[in-house]
Amino acid sequence: MGEGDLLGLDWRKSSACDPVECVEVAVTDGGVRVRESHRPKGHIVAFDAPAWREFLRALCGTTLGGPV
Repeated sequence: MGEGDLLGLDWRKSSACDPVECVEVAVTDGGVRVRESHRPKGHIVAFDAPAWREFLRALCGTTLGGPV
């Protein structure tokens, strides 16, 4: 996916954002892209669907105290 392709994505900001730290995600045919909302032209992290599920599973297990 080229840089021009990223501009047309539907970026969604987390409802849990604070003024300093926030991320946005965009779903693509190849998975999920993640970026810092205050740096939209900065680095973007790409996850395929299985990696995104594993990331969320690990994040929720860590922050919510559930099983990983």
